[in-house]
Amino acid sequence: MFSKLLLTGIFVTTVVFAQGRGGGDMGGMGEGGVGRGGSMDLPSVAVGRPSRFDQLTQTLKLNKDQKKEVKSILDEAQKEATPVRDQIAKSRLAIGDAIQGGKSQDEINQLVSSEAALESQMAGLELGAFAKIFKGLDKDQQANTRSVFQMMKGIFNGRNWNTEE
Repeated sequence: MFSKLLLTGIFVTTVVFAQGRGGGDMGGMGEGGVGRGGSMDLPSVAVGRPSRFDQLTQTLKLNKDQKKEVKSILDEAQKEATPVRDQIAKSRLAIGDAIQGGKSQDEINQLVSSEAALESQMAGLELGAFAKIFKGLDKDQQANTRSVFQMMKGIFNGRNWNTEE
C-alpha cells in the first residue's frame, strides 16, 4: 500500500513539474499567441511579466516627472521597511523555535503579539507610501488606484520592491 502511495505521489509531482509555469499548454500557443516551447516546430519565446514599476506606470498613466517621484517614494519606503522585514523574519523563527521547544502558551502568545506589531508596522509603511503616491496624482489617475492599492500589500517583503523575489 505504501509503495502505491509513493509511486502515485512521484507521478503527480512529475506531472506538476513537467507542466512548468505554462499550466499544461503542451508547447502550443500560450497567452497572447506566444509559443511556450515544448513543441518541436515552434521556437520557445520567453514572455516576461512587466515589473511592478511598469505595472504602476501603465495603470496610472504616469508622466515622466510622476515616474521619478513614485520611484523615489517606493525606494525610500523600501529603505525604511528593510529593518522591519529583517525583524519579521527573526520573529517568525523565534515563534517556530518556541513552539518546537515546548515553550508555554503565554511565551508563544507574547512572541505572536510582537510579530503582529511588526506586521502592523510594515502595513503602515506600505499604506504611507501609497498615500504619498496618491497625493501626486491628478483626479483621473486617482480614479485608477484600486489595483495599485491592492498591489501595495507585501510590496516591501522582498529586498527590492520592483522584483518578484
